[in-house]
Amino acid sequence: MQLLRRLKDNRAVRAAFLVILAVLAAVSVYQGIRNAVEFSQDLQWDASKALAMRLDPYELSMDQNRALDYPYLAEFYRLFTDKGLTQKMEANQFPSLLALLFPIAALPPYTARLVWIGLNIVFAAGIIFLLAKTFFEDTKPYEFAVIMLLMLAGTPFRNQLGVGQHTLFSFFFFLLAVYIDKKRPRRADITGSVLITLCLFISYFKYTLTGVLALYFLYRKRYKEIAVSVGVHVLLTGAAALWLKKSFMYMITAPLKVASALESEGGIDFGTFLGHAWPAAAAITVAVLLYAAIRMPKGMDRVLFAMLILWSMVIVYHRTYDMFVLSAAATAFIGDQGIKKCTDEKKSDILVCWYWVVIAAVYFGLRVFRENSFSMAVTGIIYYGLAIAITVCALVFGRG
Repeated sequence: MQLLRRLKDNRAVRAAFLVILAVLAAVSVYQGIRNAVEFSQDLQWDASKALAMRLDPYELSMDQNRALDYPYLAEFYRLFTDKGLTQKMEANQFPSLLALLFPIAALPPYTARLVWIGLNIVFAAGIIFLLAKTFFEDTKPYEFAVIMLLMLAGTPFRNQLGVGQHTLFSFFFFLLAVYIDKKRPRRADITGSVLITLCLFISYFKYTLTGVLALYFLYRKRYKEIAVSVGVHVLLTGAAALWLKKSFMYMITAPLKVASALESEGGIDFGTFLGHAWPAAAAITVAVLLYAAIRMPKGMDRVLFAMLILWSMVIVYHRTYDMFVLSAAATAFIGDQGIKKCTDEKKSDILVCWYWVVIAAVYFGLRVFRENSFSMAVTGIIYYGLAIAITVCALVFGRG
């Protein structure tokens, strides 16, 4: 540990390390954009377009041949089939979430892809800005630069960009809600409350991530904002049921049915490791996180945020491309406002090293081993160990 600290404080080593990371990050982002121009298969343009055209995207997800009967959908699939690739509709989002993509679905398929690439770059830049203004506001510039460059250089971010996923979009709006809460902390501030509610409403597009992260706003006692942001989605789901002439329950269960078919494609989540026992494990974990959000004392924002990020990646189905958000969890492992408030220096040093091992494994190790079963199992063990350790540290030693 002393050797690492001496290397860290060496100016030449620091400069060289930063240059190497910057080059790796630039190459990674470039490759991610190239892949996105070619693929962006997870944009869900087709599902959103179907809903806008009053077609049932959930039925079409179960019968791809029917989707090809509609010219505007067939045009989208030709972007893939003309390159010898296969693509099918996977409407695993609730209708109120698909409606958020209506502006993108109004564009021609290839134009929509290019616009989405541009937006994802903007969202990535916004995430970095918002993290700097919130959870990393007192982090030294060099340390923050290293953390963000590692995020950009890692395989998860590159793949997230390449497949056109929505985690950048959702995480940006969640952090924007955090930023507004920081700038407008008074709960009686109507403008601030409305803006936070709107940002949370949009952020739920990737509800498997932000549904868990929203517990942070319980900690911040933003009960009204959480209730309204969820309530609006309920109302829009009802409107979608009327639009498609389906029952309300169908609009809830249909996307979950589509999503259930993808569970086996997860990374290191409960579904992959525990099989049919994952719902029980998920329920227990959510209960613990709910308790933490309600009972943790003031000043534990960063530790709670890191806990929520770590567990959000495993409670429900996630592929490894979503795990670029682990960089944001670094807020609990640097400086004096994170785990050092929960435990002594020796234990905190162990947790810090543990965190960076997880980052190395997820961002680079899995790629080296092509995410084979052994590498996923080892990474999962290390990952779960860290998540459990920081949770115990916070709840047992950091109660204040």
